[in-house]
Amino acid sequence: MWFIIAVIALLAGAVLLFVERSRGSGGGNAKDRRRWAALRGWEFLDSDPVLPSRWHYGTIHQGGPGVARNLISGDIPTPDGPRHAYVFDHEQAGRVNSVLVAVEVQAHLPAAVELRLPSAPLPDDAGLDLLEPVGARYAFVSDADAVRPLLTSRLADAGDALGEDVELLWAEESWVLATAPLKSTSDRIQDLLADLAEVATALEQAQGARSR
Repeated sequence: MWFIIAVIALLAGAVLLFVERSRGSGGGNAKDRRRWAALRGWEFLDSDPVLPSRWHYGTIHQGGPGVARNLISGDIPTPDGPRHAYVFDHEQAGRVNSVLVAVEVQAHLPAAVELRLPSAPLPDDAGLDLLEPVGARYAFVSDADAVRPLLTSRLADAGDALGEDVELLWAEESWVLATAPLKSTSDRIQDLLADLAEVATALEQAQGARSR
């Protein structure tokens, strides 16, 4: 009897350890993400079940808002001033699928656009239509007339600079977001934040030209 109880306890412990490792894995486990935030004066949260529901496209539409795990948030310096940003392990249906990085755009975009590499799955959102290639990526948009002026050569270059490990980049309302592999290092995330800031700048520039 005691042997059976011990085996059950051992198995239960192994399951809990696996779950914790799954939640902590990705673009840095909780300890690494917390250290990264502390070095930059950012805020760290173990989890946030509300934040992902702020967005509606990309992986949010495909798998639901889910939960933000190992969330860090703060401002990144840019030539145009600081931009607010989030980095978190995106858990959907109890499984962490990717690292999600979001950077603020200092303008409200007229419609949503997803820029997907050819290797990425097609969007399952009936409200998005394939528009045209933008650099190495294909643009799927919610309003072709509103988005077409935003698809500039600068945006294409900024999207290409993200790299082939970032299959999905999208922009909606006042944010640009990208998915990174779970094994992305802290240095890779740092580079991705800078690249997303350039994407945001390209969209702002195009939006400003469109308004004039």
